[in-house]
Amino acid sequence: MRGSPLLRTFLILAALVVSGIGFARLTHKGAALTGGEGAEMAGTSESGRIPARVYLTLSHLPGFYALTMGEENVPLVRSADGKLSGTAYIDPENPVVFLKVSPLAKAADDGQRIFARLVVEAEGEATFTHVFDTDGDIDDFVELPF
Repeated sequence: MRGSPLLRTFLILAALVVSGIGFARLTHKGAALTGGEGAEMAGTSESGRIPARVYLTLSHLPGFYALTMGEENVPLVRSADGKLSGTAYIDPENPVVFLKVSPLAKAADDGQRIFARLVVEAEGEATFTHVFDTDGDIDDFVELPF
């Protein structure tokens, strides 16, 4: 019965990791569905907003991430190479990007930093690149020069 507590601990940790992944996927899909990419975004492009393509590269596997431009959530899709990308509209009156990232697994005090590289390609504008860098969760913003 010596292996029994170790086995229980492993099973509990595995259940927590699986639950965390499931929760992250549910909340991300829910945010994308409620973000309103369809007619609402098509209508905003006519009101002076700048259409843009957004790319996000993360240093660690995310447990949770959220990218917001102005007041709208930006739905991101993961490609085969692991990069996240999506389409957004930039409001020239409020060109602020908010990013929240919580890595799935990162050992405490392992000396590694977490980074996220954001690339924004807007029509008629120079490509904008910004790197968010921290030793914990990313919860930061940057103002776009558009």
